Amino acid sequence: MSKRENGVASVAEATEKMELTSAMEILHQWSNSLSNVLKYGESDTGIYIIDSLIAQHTNVAENLQRLILDEMIGRNAAKDKEQFIRMVQMMAAKLLDHLSAYTNTNLNKTASDSVLSFIQVLLKTIHFVQEFFGNYFDKNERVPAALITIYQKEISNLAEKLKQVINSSMLDEAGLSEVINSHFLEPSEGHHHNVSYRLLFYEKELLHELLKERNINSSTIRNLLYYFNFNCSGFVIYEFDRLVNLLTPLSSKSEKINRLRSELKNINQLPVRINYYFDENMPSLKEQVSTWIAEEIKYCEAGSYIQSTNSSGMESENKIHTTLSVAKLGLLVRLLVVDKIIINRTVAPMLRTVAKTFTTLQREEISFGSLETKYHAPDKATIGMMKEILQKWIHILGKL
Repeated sequence: MSKRENGVASVAEATEKMELTSAMEILHQWSNSLSNVLKYGESDTGIYIIDSLIAQHTNVAENLQRLILDEMIGRNAAKDKEQFIRMVQMMAAKLLDHLSAYTNTNLNKTASDSVLSFIQVLLKTIHFVQEFFGNYFDKNERVPAALITIYQKEISNLAEKLKQVINSSMLDEAGLSEVINSHFLEPSEGHHHNVSYRLLFYEKELLHELLKERNINSSTIRNLLYYFNFNCSGFVIYEFDRLVNLLTPLSSKSEKINRLRSELKNINQLPVRINYYFDENMPSLKEQVSTWIAEEIKYCEAGSYIQSTNSSGMESENKIHTTLSVAKLGLLVRLLVVDKIIINRTVAPMLRTVAKTFTTLQREEISFGSLETKYHAPDKATIGMMKEILQKWIHILGKL
C-alpha cells in the first residue's frame, strides 16, 4: 500500500491506477472535457465524452473530498489554504455551469443520467468545502444555477413553515407577515440570477432563527430583523409606514416629537449582529430608519409636521393626482434626476415636496419614507413596468 504525502500519491500508485492525483488537476481536466461537450451538444460525440469521463474518473470522483482534505493538511499558511479552497470552489462552480448549459440543450435520457451523477459529485464537493472550510470559502462568489435551485427550495420550505407559524400565532400586524411572505415565498426574478452564497446563507439562517422563536409576535420578529440587519426595501418601507401610522392619531407637535424620540431611542438600543446585512449596497436598517426619524423630528421642530387624515380631504384640490404607484413615481423622479432634468442639490427635500404634492392610485397621502426607499432602490418589476410606459410614450409622441 503506497504512502501519500500532502495528498499526492506516489508515482507507482499513479501509474498503476492511471488517474490524476491532485484535486485541482482533476477539476481542470473535467472542465476542459466538458467545454468540448458543449461544442458537440446532443451529438453522439458529446454523449460519448460525458459517459467516458464518468467511467474514467468514477473512482476519483468518489474520493475527491479525501483528496481535498489531504491537500489542505499539507498546506500550512492560511493564505495558501484560502487560495486552494477558493480555486476548488471556483472550478466546481464553473463545472456546474457547464453541466447546466448542457442539460438546457440536451434532452437525451442516457446523457441526462450521466450528467446527474456528475452534478451530485460537484454539489457534494462544494458542500464539503463550505461545511469544513467555511473560513476560507468565498461567500461573495456567485452561486451556480444548479445550486441556486436547491438552496431556493430549502428557503421556500422554511418560509412555508414560518408562514404557518405566523398564521397560527395570529400576528397583530398583518403588514409584517405580508413583508416576510412576499420576500421569501415570492422571490423576485433577480433572486435566481447572480445570487451570492452569502445572501442564500443569510436567508437560511434568518429563517432558522425566526422558527426557533417559541413566542413569536410582531415585537420578536422586528427585533430579530433588526439584529440581522434585514435592510430589505420591503421591510424598510413597512417600518416607515408603521411610524407614520403611530403619528397619525397624535394632534400636537410635542406629542409627535416625543413619540418619534421614543421610537428612535428604542431602535438605537436594539442589538445588531456585526458585519451582517441583507443588501450590501444599501445603508443599514438602523441607519435608514434612524435617519428618517431624525428628519421628521427636525421637520416637526421647525414648525410643520405630518397632518392628520382629517385634513387630507381639504388639501386634495391642491395636489397633483396620478394613477402611478409609489414605486413607479419614485423611479420616474429618479429618471428625471439622473437625466439632469431635476437639478435640485439635495434629494431628500425634493422628495418631500413630491410626497406632499402628488397622490398615487392607492393613497392621497404619500409616505416620504416609502417614496425615498423606492427612489434609491427600485425593484426589477417596477423597472420592467416603467420600460413599458416609456415605450408607450414613444408611440404617443409619434401621434402628436
